[in-house]
Amino acid sequence: MESWQKFLHPQVLKQNLISASLYLSAYEICKKDIIEKPVSFFTDGLMDQKLNEAEYSKEVLSLSKSKLNASLLWFKSFGAIDDDDIERFNSARKLRNDIAHKLPEYISDIDREIDKSAFESLMEVTHKIGVWWVVNYELPINPDYCGEEIDESGIKTGTLLMLQLTMDIAYGNEPEEGYYYKKAVESTNS
Repeated sequence: MESWQKFLHPQVLKQNLISASLYLSAYEICKKDIIEKPVSFFTDGLMDQKLNEAEYSKEVLSLSKSKLNASLLWFKSFGAIDDDDIERFNSARKLRNDIAHKLPEYISDIDREIDKSAFESLMEVTHKIGVWWVVNYELPINPDYCGEEIDESGIKTGTLLMLQLTMDIAYGNEPEEGYYYKKAVESTNS
């Protein structure tokens, strides 16, 4: 009976569907971000953007059959993340797969809930990689930051900001409903 109540309660059902879709979306966004960074590292030229496939294959893809695992191992080789981070990301992946394949259970089974700590781990590992990327790849090639001391704790990556906005909007945590949309329209019309 409790499972039926969980499923039939409009607020609970809505919350569970939002949580599941946010988790699945966040995972895919983080995965894409992690895979694309090494690809961009091995991309030559500013205009033609040609991937140096031989170097990318040798330095990244040779680490694992999975592009995601290979990318995680590539970041580990530079000290951006460690084995614990990879394990935390893999746990987040297992939850992603479970939600994707057993969604009806997450919205109706009283014993199934989305583990918020897995979501936090996913975000933390992705952010850790993002900060390392900014400090070690983006800032060194930006003349505005040459010789500047960087406070890594103040770096907010685009991926993390996008996910935070997505969660704020989906969960109704904006300062007022439609706040971010209104601000974007105002800035476009200015």
